[in-house]
Amino acid sequence: MRTWRVGTISMGATLVFLGVFLILSQLFDWKFAYVMTSWWPFLLIVLGLEILFYLFVSNKENSLIKYDFLSIFFVGIIGFIGIGFTVMSAAGVLDKVHDWMKYEMKTTDLPAYSSSLDHNITRVVVDTGPHPLTIETGKEKELSIFGTYRAEVLNGKAALTSNKDYISAKKQGDTLYITLKGLPDLHNPFGSYQEMNATMVVPDNINLEVNANYQSLTVKPRKLHNNWSIGEASDLNLQLATNENITLTAENVEHIEGQSDKWKLVETKGDLNKEHAEEMEPEQQSGTLKIGKGTYLVNVSNTSNLTVTMAKN
Repeated sequence: MRTWRVGTISMGATLVFLGVFLILSQLFDWKFAYVMTSWWPFLLIVLGLEILFYLFVSNKENSLIKYDFLSIFFVGIIGFIGIGFTVMSAAGVLDKVHDWMKYEMKTTDLPAYSSSLDHNITRVVVDTGPHPLTIETGKEKELSIFGTYRAEVLNGKAALTSNKDYISAKKQGDTLYITLKGLPDLHNPFGSYQEMNATMVVPDNINLEVNANYQSLTVKPRKLHNNWSIGEASDLNLQLATNENITLTAENVEHIEGQSDKWKLVETKGDLNKEHAEEMEPEQQSGTLKIGKGTYLVNVSNTSNLTVTMAKN
């Protein structure tokens, strides 16, 4: 009496088709995801034919049909894996994973930015965005930004191709507004790392206002001929020349370092929080530092750490 086991042929065909497709993938350099999404439909065809053959044999006398449950189980598992790869491929997940495997970390020059400032522009307002920034002065009536950035790239393609990718610039009346944008995010499933180190050169006779967004800021004014205002920096490193003629004022600064013997400081304690009386705001310091004749004003406000260093120009 003949015994037929449903599932045995399907299991054998599964291994055969999988082996054939793996060989072809090596010969023709197919993607593994393409292999997993392409071969498993043959498994359904073989399993369907086996079931039809079972129905045909079961109508005959003296036919004993059994099920190879282990083979059917593994065939089902492999089939579900194939279906899963198909669904992820249709949703674009496999392409994202494939791209992630090709990401590389690279340091590249920023696309330089330059803007001529005519006599109508007397004020520049800068928003540093989520980046640290170095600001220096120059003699030319021109504002320029350059530097480097470090980010993940795909297939060697730079994340920034134009200065418009990281800078928003708009002239309105007598003011030029500059905003530094965040770097493009490649949506790495395991997190991404980006860093930008930019330097901005502004004319020494321009009125400058900077919002540092609680980022680090290095300022090297050299020889100022106008007033500057800097606010909301986490760490402000102010490098002044000994021949400057400025008055440096600090308002609501937590820590002030450098030139301690020349500062006229006033410490103000934070008020008690009514809801949490046990907590107290950090001490704030305010004061002035006069260098030379003190003609021009540099105001620093709402900053965590202010470091002032003096150097010969």
